[in-house]
Amino acid sequence: MSLDWTKISEDTIVTSITAIIVAIISILPIKSIYKNRQKIYNWFKKQRLIFFPVNFNIAFSLNFQEGINSGNYFKQIKKNIFNTIDNLNLQKQIKIRDFSDIKKFNNRNEAETFRNKKDIDLIIWGDFTNDFLKIDGENINEINLKFTYGHPDNETGSIGKMIKVDLSSKLAEKNYWKILENNSLKDIKIISDNIFDISTYILALILKISGRIEDSLKLFEVLHTNLCERNDIFQKNILPHLYDCYSLLIIEQGIYNKKFEKGVELCLKILKIKENDFFALSNLATFKCKLNKNEEAEILVKKLQEIYPGDPVTEVAIAYFNILQKSYTSAFKHYRNITNFKAINFNQDVIEFLGEEYEKTKEPALLYGSGIISYYFWDKKLAKDNLKKFIKKANINIYKPMYREAKRILKK
Repeated sequence: MSLDWTKISEDTIVTSITAIIVAIISILPIKSIYKNRQKIYNWFKKQRLIFFPVNFNIAFSLNFQEGINSGNYFKQIKKNIFNTIDNLNLQKQIKIRDFSDIKKFNNRNEAETFRNKKDIDLIIWGDFTNDFLKIDGENINEINLKFTYGHPDNETGSIGKMIKVDLSSKLAEKNYWKILENNSLKDIKIISDNIFDISTYILALILKISGRIEDSLKLFEVLHTNLCERNDIFQKNILPHLYDCYSLLIIEQGIYNKKFEKGVELCLKILKIKENDFFALSNLATFKCKLNKNEEAEILVKKLQEIYPGDPVTEVAIAYFNILQKSYTSAFKHYRNITNFKAINFNQDVIEFLGEEYEKTKEPALLYGSGIISYYFWDKKLAKDNLKKFIKKANINIYKPMYREAKRILKK
């Protein structure tokens, strides 16, 4: 009968292993215990790795020779990486363990199997070349590293393929893994940075694909800042991910959760990395309106009109400010321009925005705008309800072109 470890508590396992160790130690002479203390420690460490859930998300497993160049180099590389994590205050996001002394991998399949079993985000494994190799009489070591990571995927496996292609291109950029003995301090620094950069990039990318956008953004932002401070051209690879994260959070927090101040903050971050971006400018104008900062919003809409004339969103924004300025004929023309577009996907938020603004201002023309957009691009029933309400509230002499168009639509 096999033992089901999932039904045994961690405390029980700890107690059992401790009892075994005590029993073994109790029958060994003191001299033998001292002589084999490292083996005893490694045995306990290995049992913990086998039986307990891990409390880290990155693991090292490298072959090297303790006490000579490769062992000393690896020790310094780890120290550099831990210092970087501490300096960047990423101790909660990046937790690294080195189990090189108790677990080795001979091939990718072994690494993947172990990673899946222990649910470790990333295993960095491989080896150092022989410590006695030379180039032009100078000692040289080269690290052969492999990165085994977990990620979500779809039925076709296309997400996994996309990630593999992306990371292959990034590894091609971070491709310096040699340590010349006479230049070891500089080479170790380069390799330490390369490992940190690639590892952080992998973690942030997987978090993003998994939908943990804020956690992903934290890592991408810190990594980008660190790369900029080092004048590392790898920073350019981070910008598209920053844009994606900011955009997704604008939709989630600014639009859906109506956290307009946060929406403004995120839009400004996009504009720092992508000047005059349409998505950021248009949403920034909307959030400014929601915060009753209409003068600032109007400046943004004029900028949209200059840079993106004729865009449907620009037309809606201009029409809105025309209405606030009581330029109803001009607003009518911009709404008419919108109806000439055939393949626009205005979402419900635009209609809700105009409806909410009507409730605040009681301006009938906003009902017209909501009705027109609903009629052509959303819900005809909702459109007719809004247009009927508009006709009931509007003075025909003030809103003549809008009034006639609403009547025409309602006759259909």
